[in-house]
Amino acid sequence: MQKIIFIVTLFLTTCSLLTSQSSATEILIGAASADITPDEPVPLTGYRSVRISTGILSRCKANVLAIESRDGEHVIDQAILVACDLCVIRPGIQDGFRKYVAKRLPDFDITKLFLTATHTHAAPVLLQDRYNEKDYGDAMQPKEYVPFMFERMAEAVEKAWNERKLGAMAWGLGNAVVASNRRAVFSNGKAKMYGNTNSSTFRRIEGFQDHAVDFLCFYDDQKKLKSIAITLACPSQSVQGSKLSADFWHDVRQLIHERHGKDITILGFCAPAGDQSPHLLYRKKSEARMDRLRKLTRTQEFGRRIANSFDDVREVIEQDIRSDIPMTHLVDLIDLPGLKVKKSEYEIARKICDALDAKDKMVGPDWWTRHFYGYVLDRYEAQQKADPLYPLELHTIRLGDVAIATNPFELYVDYGVQIQARSPAEQTILIQLAAPLDFGYYVPTPRAIEAGGYSAEVTHNLIGPKGAQILVDETLRSINKLWPESEKKPAKP
Repeated sequence: MQKIIFIVTLFLTTCSLLTSQSSATEILIGAASADITPDEPVPLTGYRSVRISTGILSRCKANVLAIESRDGEHVIDQAILVACDLCVIRPGIQDGFRKYVAKRLPDFDITKLFLTATHTHAAPVLLQDRYNEKDYGDAMQPKEYVPFMFERMAEAVEKAWNERKLGAMAWGLGNAVVASNRRAVFSNGKAKMYGNTNSSTFRRIEGFQDHAVDFLCFYDDQKKLKSIAITLACPSQSVQGSKLSADFWHDVRQLIHERHGKDITILGFCAPAGDQSPHLLYRKKSEARMDRLRKLTRTQEFGRRIANSFDDVREVIEQDIRSDIPMTHLVDLIDLPGLKVKKSEYEIARKICDALDAKDKMVGPDWWTRHFYGYVLDRYEAQQKADPLYPLELHTIRLGDVAIATNPFELYVDYGVQIQARSPAEQTILIQLAAPLDFGYYVPTPRAIEAGGYSAEVTHNLIGPKGAQILVDETLRSINKLWPESEKKPAKP
């Protein structure tokens, strides 16, 4: 009986998805931008110790895209995407914001709103105790900043949703060299993030480098460009120091606004890039020379490359602007098996924590180190009682021939490549650092774990390759549900 019920349910679900994807649909688009930059000193996150901001290099934004698909008066599905110039979406922030904004959106399913971070390392701290500080002196406190941010973001979300109108969409794929693999491997087989490649023991860069840039362009009913969603595999962490900054996304927006209009809302998303960053491991001098000749900073050069890629793609895709765009948005809650802490790793963590605890006072990076190794102790003790599981909220969206899928990690590029290669969609856009996970943990590959080094050690690795493979398969399962017409046969190994 249960088998019959399952077959009937699967049939009805497939029919429903086929109907929604094949019927004549209209797409409604709304977009808005919020300035989430405080004009007073604020603690900054992104490094091993806290910094108090000494000014503003570029203003941080939260850019909002609201989408609704309809068949006549019937609502088919909805989504609100909020791309934030933040380091990560800390625990409690997304849930808190959903509650904050829910009453303003009575006709919207609030579970279909999600936040993402560009991963700038010059953004405000979001949790009061993030750096073992009870307060940050005369600076704006995180407990004050978050309500400030929520109110500005809520106004933008409300505006985008309430002003949504019939529109159209075009999409395309470009390339821009912004990120490089940041793990160097040496003659002893060990790897190091940002390792010194000017060494006789340097042997290779560890992994694949992804330079693809995905573009989604949204237009009004007169086919005037209204919003652009740009996704590339690079965290925006070029800027260091103690000034607030949106990093290279500021330069991208500035150039596109100059070329195509200041009213365009530009959302920046980070694709799987756990082992990539904008920092060079080689060709440093030649790149610096080109920047000097162009009279550009590094972030301005990245902005130029991304904006040029957009111009190249835009000329092509505007031949194929579509207003009949079917949309389906799935929200799946899944549990991923955690990586078990080895006894030897526990013993190392115990020694480090004991040494730090013996200090009269922990300062700067001490607290950062104590947090991560302390969490290793907690995980080891917890796994004695039960196998570790980590809950995850996975969003998958179909927009015409485009698939969008999220994850909260800093996912190594190889896992993104797997999803891209196996997806039935014509174009698959993957967004990491979406929804909360404490400290935005990395998801390294087996070869990275074998080579060791920061991002591949147990301190920063919650789910390991086994959990990562389940994440890949679950993401593809969700995408495949949105493409029932593909009827793909299982690929040969």
